[in-house]
Amino acid sequence: MGSQKLIQDRQQIEAILAKAKFIRLALSDPETSSPYLVPLSFGYKDNAIYLHGSSTGKKIDIIRKNNKVCFEADIETEVMPSDEPCNYNVRYKSVIGQGKARIVEDFEEKIEGLTVLSEHYGKKRPLELEEAKVKKVCVIKIEIEKMTGKEYGF
Repeated sequence: MGSQKLIQDRQQIEAILAKAKFIRLALSDPETSSPYLVPLSFGYKDNAIYLHGSSTGKKIDIIRKNNKVCFEADIETEVMPSDEPCNYNVRYKSVIGQGKARIVEDFEEKIEGLTVLSEHYGKKRPLELEEAKVKKVCVIKIEIEKMTGKEYGF
């Protein structure tokens, strides 16, 4: 197997995001100095991650106080066993990024975010979205400021 390798090529990083099923979103509550990590479905387009969910809850509360976030996605993960317990390893390809999250208020931008998210999971345009449901759902857009990848075992 190969060794750990930093991936800086944007196309390779975007290919990992295209295959990933979920991201893990890391937040930090400035009032409690507590970290918060949550796995989420997502969509990626034009240097932005789109998320959706309820308009209330811990994630939304933290983003309103501190919009600096970190995210991680990984694919092709596999434990690589060994006869020696200390020599176990994990094969993977991953992306870690940082950016600023904001709650999308504009109706058309919400539609775009939901479309990007749906396309990530195989839905094709045009989507049939009910106006009342779009208005009710919360869409979050993460403007990516930095993003790198790593791989091991390939």
